[in-house]
Amino acid sequence: MSQQNTNLRTRLIAVFLSLVAFAASAQRGSAQEGQWPDRPIKFIVAYAPGGGTDILARVVAQRLSAVFGQSFVVENKPGASGLIGAQLVARSGHDGYTFLVSAPAEIVLSPLFAGTNFDPLAELAPVSLFAWTPMLLAANPGFGASTTAELVKLAREQTVNFSTTGAGTPHHLTGEYINKTQSTKLVHVPYRGAAPAISDAVSGHVPLTISGMPPVVPFLQSGALKALAVTSRKRSTTMPNIPALAETAGFEDFDFTTWFGLLAPAGTPQPIIDKLAQASKAALADEKVKSVLGTQAAEAVGSTPAEFRDFIRAEAAKYRRIVELTGVALK
Repeated sequence: MSQQNTNLRTRLIAVFLSLVAFAASAQRGSAQEGQWPDRPIKFIVAYAPGGGTDILARVVAQRLSAVFGQSFVVENKPGASGLIGAQLVARSGHDGYTFLVSAPAEIVLSPLFAGTNFDPLAELAPVSLFAWTPMLLAANPGFGASTTAELVKLAREQTVNFSTTGAGTPHHLTGEYINKTQSTKLVHVPYRGAAPAISDAVSGHVPLTISGMPPVVPFLQSGALKALAVTSRKRSTTMPNIPALAETAGFEDFDFTTWFGLLAPAGTPQPIIDKLAQASKAALADEKVKSVLGTQAAEAVGSTPAEFRDFIRAEAAKYRRIVELTGVALK
């Protein structure tokens, strides 16, 4: 046999072995995806326990644990307005056992932070939009304003501190947007999560908090806080007694909401993402889950991965405009 034929035979054998290895790998991957999940799954929440994201993550995780027969374990990794938890998930590997239960801050605002090289839609794969809720302006009962109009009048005359879950969050930008459009003197006091931000409003260390509704509801019900207004264009269907900001003169176009969704590390097999999205949508349609979310003033959604991706892109464009308008330096 000539040297040329020998070389050709060697190359053909190498190609054949590569194809066999590829087929075996694909078969193993399909088997793994078919068996998923075969061990506990982590839901990472990028905020402290007790906040809206944490509450919703635990409600959905409990339902999914029952559906799949595997534990869905919620772990809190707070810091940097959600960026620490989001990056942890993005870099955790893509085997389908670590997911991020997200709020807007780490997904649509983190790319706007100075010096941040984190691209959520490149490093994370949308799974499903879980729910949405208005944000809420709530105050200590002793605060000298009980309506939006009274707040604006007071905050034009003197500085008023307000607490949020952290700098660069939608809650923070809501306050800054009010300052920009109403010439008020609201001063931001950031915290590492909703629970401590609300706790200091309850104790009177800060008079006002801007928060997602879920963690505030128990304090409204007990009278430890009073509600001034929700930030959505219309009143919340779950708490219709609270006025919308848009009902006050000067706020007619005001429409800020927060939302919660599930994302996976980029590269997570699509069959796993689709399977979890379908299960999440079914869980969120469950009347018991909807009832629990309703007690927290959150409205269940459930979506496909593609719908959630489109939603994130629209939210990112909206908040980019708001950051430019307010001039807030995100860092």
